[in-house]
Amino acid sequence: MSRSSASNDFPPAPWLLRGQIYGSLWMVPAERIQFRVDPAFELLTFAGRACVVACFVDYQEGSVLTYGELFGAVSVRTRASRRRGLTVSHMWVDSERSKRGGRALWGMPKEMARFELDHHPPEGAFRGIGWDSRKKELARVSCDVLAGLPPGVRIPLGLPNLQMLDGKVQSPKTAIHFSPRLLRTEWSIPEDSPLASLGISGVRPWMGFQVRDFEWNLPAATPVD
Repeated sequence: MSRSSASNDFPPAPWLLRGQIYGSLWMVPAERIQFRVDPAFELLTFAGRACVVACFVDYQEGSVLTYGELFGAVSVRTRASRRRGLTVSHMWVDSERSKRGGRALWGMPKEMARFELDHHPPEGAFRGIGWDSRKKELARVSCDVLAGLPPGVRIPLGLPNLQMLDGKVQSPKTAIHFSPRLLRTEWSIPEDSPLASLGISGVRPWMGFQVRDFEWNLPAATPVD
């Protein structure tokens, strides 16, 4: 992906983003993962298992753009510097400007989709469904709260995201501030969904989480190798 090939009809970096993330983490046997990472990376495994994350995101009022998102990511290590992190393998959004900006500024593989995001079930639960541009279901999730810090207690977390952009491994130097929650999550991922290539279709997550009321000042990506 190249910055020069993208339209400029998107906000410049940095992007101030606020909202909610509802996600899960799986430890997947490496042989189940069918997605091929970029040659600059190798799959990072722990006792033969790779870390896979899938999340629905609602970028809400106060963000540079407001939109929905669904993504999947897998643990990798760079071949050159042996740096460890997660690379986003699949990502969908319901904003054309977010799609163009994400591709041009951070090398995110964004495609268009449609979402139904329901924040109103009892006790702070969440339900999300996503469909691609051909109206095929990508994933759905049901979340229930197990435990969490009070909303006023917030922590920073560095995001070890590694993406290819302009032929180089790049990563934004950034942290996200939020109030964490543990969730019970149930996913339904069709076998023909691209997310199934991460080996998580029909598999119970190891843990679920909410990145509640996050604030994220996302700068432009910088080369790491």
